[in-house]
Amino acid sequence: MNIFKIHKEERWIALLTLLFLLCLNWMLISNYPDSFTKGGTLGYWSIFSKNFRVSGYDCWSYVMLSNLRIHFETTRHPLFLSILYPLYLLNHGMMWLFGSNFAVYIIALLLLFCSIYSVLFMYRIFRQILELRKFDAFMFTAMFLGIAHVMVAMIVPDHFVISLFLLTMTLYIAGLKIKNKSNFKLWQIAVLFFVTSGVTLTNGAKTLLTALFVNGKKYLSPKSIALTVFLPLALLLGVYWFQYNVFEVPQKQVIHKIEKSNKEKKGAEVAKHNAIRDKWISAHTGRPLSDAPLLNLTDATTPRVETMVENLFGESIQLHQGHLLEDLSFTRPMFVKYNHWFNYAVEAIIVIMFAFSLWRGRNVKLLRMCMAWFAIDIILHLVLGFGITEVYIMSADWIFIIPLALATLMHLSDDRHKIALRFVCSCITLYLLLWNTSLLVSYLTTPFDKIPKF
Repeated sequence: MNIFKIHKEERWIALLTLLFLLCLNWMLISNYPDSFTKGGTLGYWSIFSKNFRVSGYDCWSYVMLSNLRIHFETTRHPLFLSILYPLYLLNHGMMWLFGSNFAVYIIALLLLFCSIYSVLFMYRIFRQILELRKFDAFMFTAMFLGIAHVMVAMIVPDHFVISLFLLTMTLYIAGLKIKNKSNFKLWQIAVLFFVTSGVTLTNGAKTLLTALFVNGKKYLSPKSIALTVFLPLALLLGVYWFQYNVFEVPQKQVIHKIEKSNKEKKGAEVAKHNAIRDKWISAHTGRPLSDAPLLNLTDATTPRVETMVENLFGESIQLHQGHLLEDLSFTRPMFVKYNHWFNYAVEAIIVIMFAFSLWRGRNVKLLRMCMAWFAIDIILHLVLGFGITEVYIMSADWIFIIPLALATLMHLSDDRHKIALRFVCSCITLYLLLWNTSLLVSYLTTPFDKIPKF
């Protein structure tokens, strides 16, 4: 079965998604400074990092495609560099031919591919696996697309939409196997584990949970673990080692010389800027569980309840008007309140319906599997506090479970209850699309020099 073939029923969904995201991508790109498309030997880190500012998302893929500088953590995203390197070669060739930097356009095409297929995979889950009627499947697909930081992740030059694409693909394949009562072949698990963990390490754990849910206890045999866990990890380690020695070590030597030169030329200016940044970040982040490696990335003091209300189930789903899409590392406070009571009312309705759907669908294997995935994110972000202050930018790793849970509730409901559920979910979908799109468009049409920054 070719999962990338777009079937006749899906073509209009793919087209609508393409047109919608093309508009958003074009608004973002057209608002960039002219320096974003200048070619040649330039200081691309300064060009992009000093101008790009969309919430807490990074623009390192732009830098990577422009001059092969690596500013993201390859230890946590070992395959991200491998994905971007061929695109760097393409951009480098086009820059040589035309004298312009096409990084923003090439990344936009990558985002569009991942986004459209993420939407199609979700639609197929609703339509083929849960067997919802066309209108309901389209409604929940639109709800998924209307979620704030799904929409935002689909246009920013970060790795999250690639992660979303791989997770929704894994979810769809697993759903088909659960429905057909078939098992993963070991090579399929190995490939999925390699690519999902290669883009984001924690997603590899979700793939292994998927294999356990689909294949059952027999997956835990020594042969299965060796071929689907240790072999892919060994390959990833090899990829990381190669990339580190070939690309990162020489780069670190160059960056060290640049930093030393800047310190000598602009020592007072750099020190003042860093002091302001450090003071702001210190005042807007919590204290870690420990200063030991890895544990120093945790957060023990950030309030969990307020995090859930304003960020996890707040900003992730519907954007705040205040400090709209500002970056916590620069000007956004840790918690921003909504301006209207109805924002909290919508959030409460979604959370209550989500919780009820999880309970009602507790015996649906696919939903149970997603709940296990969600538990990983809750432990990682809420319990340990990894990335808790900007938990909303990690939404693409888990938030698809909300429309999936509501769709499962629709699947399990009788016809009388489906009418009421269809009305409520349609209202939620329309609201999310209108609210988040209007705010996102207002941000994208704000000149970059008007966006608050230090």
